[in-house]
Amino acid sequence: MSRREFYHWREPRRHVSVGESRVSLPFFYHDNDVFISVHTASLEAVTAELPAEAICPVRWVDGRAMVAVTAFRYHAVTWTGGDGSTGSLVPYGEISVAAVVSVGESARALPLLRREQPGFVLHLPVTTAQARDGGRELWGFPKFVADMDFTEDPTFRRVELSEGGVPVLRLTERPAGPVLPDRRSMVAYSVLDGQLLETTVPVLGHVQARFGSGGGELELGRHQVADRLRALDLSPKPVAVFSYLSHRSILPAGRPIGTARPYAGYRGVDAPLGRFTVSYPGTPPLDQYAAVPVLQQ
Repeated sequence: MSRREFYHWREPRRHVSVGESRVSLPFFYHDNDVFISVHTASLEAVTAELPAEAICPVRWVDGRAMVAVTAFRYHAVTWTGGDGSTGSLVPYGEISVAAVVSVGESARALPLLRREQPGFVLHLPVTTAQARDGGRELWGFPKFVADMDFTEDPTFRRVELSEGGVPVLRLTERPAGPVLPDRRSMVAYSVLDGQLLETTVPVLGHVQARFGSGGGELELGRHQVADRLRALDLSPKPVAVFSYLSHRSILPAGRPIGTARPYAGYRGVDAPLGRFTVSYPGTPPLDQYAAVPVLQQ
């Protein structure tokens, strides 16, 4: 999809209800900060997590499975309302932990260079109940509300995920390499109402890709989600990292591709809002919700 055609959505629009709101999919994510870290994991453990035989782990060159940890900060998200008006989501943070998969037989390949990046979403914490509820109801994503503290430095990017003061993970990335255009779609798999859902997310951006263990590190905390990730035998060092200098995306409705077993992701506490901060060199952390009075009530 070219830059000029990116917003010319030609697929059917789906009208859905989320709570008391009537919206028209897709959602448009106009301004995102994104970085991705890919780690190897136990092939047997990742296979056991997947809820359908239609998808299989993709293997790294050493035969191990792969898990992608992706940090997002969404600054502007819009959709069309049932009456034709424009609606928007409160800005939020999100961390996706997804098993890199293929449809059909498991393959040993270098899937990071594919046109699309497919993954089954294992965990998907967010910083607002609004984002949590929409993701659960419409896509079956295993979302829960948590706290996220981001750090942006000229030499590294970092996110620390926690819930109720209990650390889940800390992901650090050290970007390097040339900046290239990226128009590969992201493909997310999830389970909704007994069906395996495939959601193709068009992306328009510019990215740096760095291969090798020097790209960062993943540290797991003492939270039960961290324990589930530890059981996958995730490597602390990545095989590759991707840092976006610009990123836009479109989230449409998913399509069922077969039956699936229920997937019991972590649900967390029923909190309306998580902490969401960003730190820059020489300044204290900036509360991303301090300027939104309605969120402080």
